[in-house]
Amino acid sequence: MDSRQRYKAFISYSHRDRKAAQWLHRVLETYRPPRLLSKGGVGLSDASLRPIFRDRDELSASLDLNSAIRTALEQSDALIVLCSEASAASRWVDQEVEYFLRGAPPERIIYVITPDVGANTDLAAILPPSLRAALPPGVEPLAVDLRPNGDGRRLARLKIAARLLGVSLDQLVQRDARRRLQVMAAFTTAAMILAIVMAAMTAVTLKSRQIARQQRDETEALVAFMLGDLREQLEPVGRLDVLDSVSAKVLVYYAKAQTDRLDDKALGQRAKAQTLLGTIREQRGDLVGAEHAFSQAAATTHTLVQRNPQNGDYVFDEAQNVFWLGYVQWRRDDVAGAERRFRRYDELARRLVTLDPNRPEWRKEVAYAQNNLGTLLFEQGRPAEALKSFQAARAVFEGERARAPDDQTLLQGVANSRAWSADCLARLGRLREALVEREATVQLLTGALAKNPADKRLTARAVAAQVALTRLELDLGRLAAVRARSEENLKRLRALAALDPTNARWREYMAASLADTVDLEVGTGRLREARVAYAEAEKLVAARRIGEKGATWSDNYEGRLGLQAVLLAQHGGEPEKARALAEAFSARAKATDWRKDLGAAGQYAAGELAAGRPTSAIDILWSRRALLAPSARDTLARALAAVGRKDEAAAIVRDLTRQGYAHPGFLAFWRDSLSGGASTREAQSD
Repeated sequence: MDSRQRYKAFISYSHRDRKAAQWLHRVLETYRPPRLLSKGGVGLSDASLRPIFRDRDELSASLDLNSAIRTALEQSDALIVLCSEASAASRWVDQEVEYFLRGAPPERIIYVITPDVGANTDLAAILPPSLRAALPPGVEPLAVDLRPNGDGRRLARLKIAARLLGVSLDQLVQRDARRRLQVMAAFTTAAMILAIVMAAMTAVTLKSRQIARQQRDETEALVAFMLGDLREQLEPVGRLDVLDSVSAKVLVYYAKAQTDRLDDKALGQRAKAQTLLGTIREQRGDLVGAEHAFSQAAATTHTLVQRNPQNGDYVFDEAQNVFWLGYVQWRRDDVAGAERRFRRYDELARRLVTLDPNRPEWRKEVAYAQNNLGTLLFEQGRPAEALKSFQAARAVFEGERARAPDDQTLLQGVANSRAWSADCLARLGRLREALVEREATVQLLTGALAKNPADKRLTARAVAAQVALTRLELDLGRLAAVRARSEENLKRLRALAALDPTNARWREYMAASLADTVDLEVGTGRLREARVAYAEAEKLVAARRIGEKGATWSDNYEGRLGLQAVLLAQHGGEPEKARALAEAFSARAKATDWRKDLGAAGQYAAGELAAGRPTSAIDILWSRRALLAPSARDTLARALAAVGRKDEAAAIVRDLTRQGYAHPGFLAFWRDSLSGGASTREAQSD
């Protein structure tokens, strides 16, 4: 029987990271698992993370590990490696990792990024050589991040404890949060009792005004605790119910006082509680309640601004509340109210710049305000106005980039504004100009990705930009470029999906790219390839549904694939099947709120046309014809031709052709139809 001391873990670190190692050693050994925590039905209330091995002295000058270190490594259940530039270069850390791996798999190693590691540093660059060699090629392990913008010390401790105890992080976080709530509840109760006792004692000796002042100070201290520390501890674990109760109690307290009798500090506390309540209700889907809370918060911060018109922090707070109010009104379909709020947000952002033009975060608020307003205007069918907003946002972002060229958020701001500008230009029929914006967006994101190849979110954004560019090139008839780009997009998206199969956004990008492939293959007569791409896209979209109630209607995915199913049946020589699919598609489209979405209206009209009801398609689109996307205008032209209004149809076809629209489906249909035939052939040759 081996009587040697066993360790829960061995901490391997460079002595430059001594402080982080000392902190980690202390918090792990003093950690007590919450009551009722279990693993496989067995309680862990008596479990402990003691002992943790950490060498406290410099190693000897020998070229190998000493026997005490080797023994400790052999007797440790896990190895915790503090990852930093120093540890990656440390011979001792590398030898400890190499020795541990001789008797244990890599899964028993816990990676901890130290606080001093740079924000953009790749994890692979700070791993010891032996550890990099043990990992499969291209695999970057999950790490606990002690950096300021990482996990934070509390969550980092819980992540490591969960690994060492063999329980899920969610189980440990929930139990730990419950324990902290119980402790805080007891503390709050004790504090309140103490406050009452102190108030009773001082009442004997102090005047009533002094008593009132003391009680107010104590209450506001408790309010500050609830809105500060308590909120920070509850938000990460998703306890919206407790936060809701906290903010409601704060508002009850302040409701007893008139606004004009509250000082600036008290008004600021009330505004924070109102904002907190609004964000909680918005996350819960209570948009009516959220609008009410944000409206109160905006009114409160407006009072603060009126009292202190030169205080930029108060103006900033009002701007945020006005934005949130507009956002909720937007979601509630109060478009007029949302536009008023977004324009007010823009005014407040510009006021911030006037107050202090040297603060870049305030200058950027103008760009954010213009982007928000532009998005709203675009969705209202006002692309020309939206384009001006996006161009204004882009000008601000580019001005800031000139001052801070390495700031990735600014680069992505420029890319976002140019992408939206491309959508506006396409809606205005300026397809070639839209292509310039799309290509610029791709170039920006590709350049950023070259500097940060390990950033998967940036990778996804770059691929999404490529997908959008591919779709525009398809509309312009650049088939060779579309095929090459589409294949590359799918290759990169499949790699991302393999890395994280649970990422819904990446699957949506793939569905969009596959739908583009279907259009391309149908338009070039390759039906077998089109069916293969369609089957894969439909499978991805179907995975988004959870029963009938969870089915979603999406312009980019479900609606588009529904029409493509009709198209495949038509080209496959199955007219009855095509008609049945069109009827089902049209019925579903009609049941949506298609009047508020030009894309959905275009799809509904296409379904009606495919079902043999061209007059209905004209009724849906005619009043909107000046704002339709090229594909919807093509649908309108086909419907007009079907009812004998050929001159009007020909005018639309010629106009689309002049704009450069050369989608293969458009060319195939109109090549020998009406007077637009010659024009479409010329466009194809371009």
